[in-house]
Amino acid sequence: MRKHSQELWLVLMVSLGASAIYSVLSLARKLTSTQGLAGSVTTINQPLAKTPWLDLVSQLASISLALVPVLLALYFLRMDKIKIGLMPVKRDWIIGISLPLIIGIPGIALYVVALNLGLTSRIVPSSLGDYWWTPVVLVLAALRSGLQEEIIAVAFFAKKLKIIRPEITIISVVVLSSLFRASYHLYQGFSAFLGNFVMGLVFGYLFMRTGRVAPLVIAHTIMNTAVFIGFPLVAGFL
Repeated sequence: MRKHSQELWLVLMVSLGASAIYSVLSLARKLTSTQGLAGSVTTINQPLAKTPWLDLVSQLASISLALVPVLLALYFLRMDKIKIGLMPVKRDWIIGISLPLIIGIPGIALYVVALNLGLTSRIVPSSLGDYWWTPVVLVLAALRSGLQEEIIAVAFFAKKLKIIRPEITIISVVVLSSLFRASYHLYQGFSAFLGNFVMGLVFGYLFMRTGRVAPLVIAHTIMNTAVFIGFPLVAGFL
């Protein structure tokens, strides 16, 4: 007999659940360091090797391996005969392109305010070298985050939770999913926790209403791509 609770915990702990634990520990280190949270710097996309070609191979390997838990989650959902609307249709693209304007711009404003108040770490989206492949890797990294977070933290989390606890309300599922999303962003600071919690509420609600994860993946990928690639253009103003 299958144990859905075990499947949920296993997928989480080999992916974003483990990230949540490391995120809390990272925040604790920043808070107890001599420079404090306000004086800390968090780099999201870092070089993995000094040699350019080896760095490229390492980046691609890291992105690919991070998607294995996503495949595991999709495998379990297929065994449950549950569809999550991963393949985008026209309406998904419309929603996916619109969401970054609703979520992304206020999120950046929240970060700037929190940074000035000393409530967050200074975020450096990328410290990769200026190579021909850098934009490609950053787009792939953005897509990886979109697939990993929206499929695991929203679709898989919500569907498995409903199987495990059929009586649970939609509001409870959305709130729990949002708290989980916020937890693995704590390494960035308190504004990231709040911003991602609000983002989780919006994304979770949309998924529970539509049953489609595609627009969330599209929106997440667009937002991360804009931040990763556009950061050098605005870094001097932050």
